Amino acid sequence: MKELNYEKVFNTLVEETANYVTSNGLKAMVLGISGGIDSTVVAAICHEVSKKTGIPLIGRSLPIKNKSDEFATSVHVGEAFCNEFSVYRLERSYRAALFDACADAGDVNMANSYYLDELEEMPSRTPIANGNLQARCRMMYLYDIASRYKGLVMSTDNQTEYQLGFWTIHGDVGDFDPIQDLWKTEVYGLANYLQDHYKSKALEALRNDYKETCDNYKAMSCAIYNSCKLVPTDGLGISNSDLDQIGAKDYATVDDILSRFIPFENFRKSYDSAGQIMHPHDEMAESDCWSQLCARHGEDVVDKVWSRHLASEFKRKKAPIYITREKYEND
Repeated sequence: MKELNYEKVFNTLVEETANYVTSNGLKAMVLGISGGIDSTVVAAICHEVSKKTGIPLIGRSLPIKNKSDEFATSVHVGEAFCNEFSVYRLERSYRAALFDACADAGDVNMANSYYLDELEEMPSRTPIANGNLQARCRMMYLYDIASRYKGLVMSTDNQTEYQLGFWTIHGDVGDFDPIQDLWKTEVYGLANYLQDHYKSKALEALRNDYKETCDNYKAMSCAIYNSCKLVPTDGLGISNSDLDQIGAKDYATVDDILSRFIPFENFRKSYDSAGQIMHPHDEMAESDCWSQLCARHGEDVVDKVWSRHLASEFKRKKAPIYITREKYEND
């Protein structure tokens, strides 16, 4: 991967997002804030878009059985960056949808009442299905807000999640995604730049005796810092993180593998006559790419990343509009 100039990246993402929102006559940007690094970075982008265009950022924290540190960080982010922010707990909506799903599967007696945990453990339910239903409950709520404000819903998926399929169709995907062409490690790089950027802004405001402005910038820098400290979860509750599902030690490993895969367009969609995923040894042999990656990261990890990538091809056809990296990548 090429080294990015994160100041250029940020300015480009703000400019391109502002152009998209204004050219389409949209009146608001609606963002679900989890407290994770991706929604935090998108919140910062949209905050600057709002300053530039006057179009408000409407933020919501929508917890459903969220970890306390994630929820607390989502509130810090929302209060720091949004023009309007509030918390709405969606446990009731999720339970109602879950009950109906269980009833459709014949798992429950409609005359009885059930606790949420009981419904999640019914025979027809799986952790993936439950996590996807939570994501779709949140998105339904966000789109209702966007309709009310005549705005759009912002997406927060990055290129790593996009390539691996670690996102929920009709759950994580909104209308426009500023960061979809950034790898997860690059999202962290951008977050680190923004943390320092807002810290510098705070010091400048302090020197000029603008206490309120200083406090605002400090809150932004601290919100990003807290988000960076969180351990990324898989968002579905089926494992501690996306990394656990593929056995990778960190996102640098995953991004290294994927960024080497992507140029091999032919084998990315290679299947045999029975529809089984083909192994990419032959296609990559000339460059020694496969053997190099296996030596560096282990064949099991490379295989799992490769398999996840191919298995999620159908998802990538449903991606939102996004900003391509050609607009900000260094020459």
